[in-house]
Amino acid sequence: MLTLKKIRTLKSRTQVRKCGSQMLVEARNPSFSDDYILGLRDILFESDIVSDADKTFISGLFDSYLEKRDSLYAKDIYYAVLHVLGEEVADWDAVDDSGALSTGREVKRHTLFLDRVRSPYNIGAIFRSAEAFAIDRILLREGCGDVSSPRCRRTSRGTVDTVPCQVGCALDVLDGRTVFALETGGVPIEDFCFPEDAICVLGSEEDGVSPDVLARCTTKVSIGMTGSKGSLNVSVAAGILMHAWSLHP
Repeated sequence: MLTLKKIRTLKSRTQVRKCGSQMLVEARNPSFSDDYILGLRDILFESDIVSDADKTFISGLFDSYLEKRDSLYAKDIYYAVLHVLGEEVADWDAVDDSGALSTGREVKRHTLFLDRVRSPYNIGAIFRSAEAFAIDRILLREGCGDVSSPRCRRTSRGTVDTVPCQVGCALDVLDGRTVFALETGGVPIEDFCFPEDAICVLGSEEDGVSPDVLARCTTKVSIGMTGSKGSLNVSVAAGILMHAWSLHP
């Protein structure tokens, strides 16, 4: 348990974040005294980051928790603090005691190489699926969108911090590994024999995989479609690919 004295020595945003994360700890294992919980509330009330309207709302949550000791109210305080900070974590996410996404996940020797995928939204969505489907890391060629941009981070829901990545990669990063591409004109995904240890290349929806990258691929895999559209959004296609790959030993 962080002491109130220690929390007060931190910077303003960190003080607010720690007050929220301590209430998440309390929700999981109720053990804090009323005085400690009221101390967390007071730190939030003293912060110039928290608006008067938010203080009123959060105060009601503290009152409800102290009266009922219902862990859901403690979680409500945590999520209210995230809202104040402009941060989001879904309530079904696996988080550690600090409120950050847990990094303890299963990975396989499945790597993604993004070839000029420019949209931060698409990159963020790919990271989110990669976290779910055992991807060990993501390699981004120069020309991809900015992984650190607010749009990418928001779409990834924090997974840009849990899935290792390397940006500005030269093509020699593909050397020494089996490389295949998700591209039209390949083996149907339902018939594809996924390699156990490999790099899958994903290109942009508009341009596909670049010729210089495609030349390094041993094969292509394709997703069959029955609609009128000729292609899928790259993040959607990537999610389908990663799920199918994860099912293979």
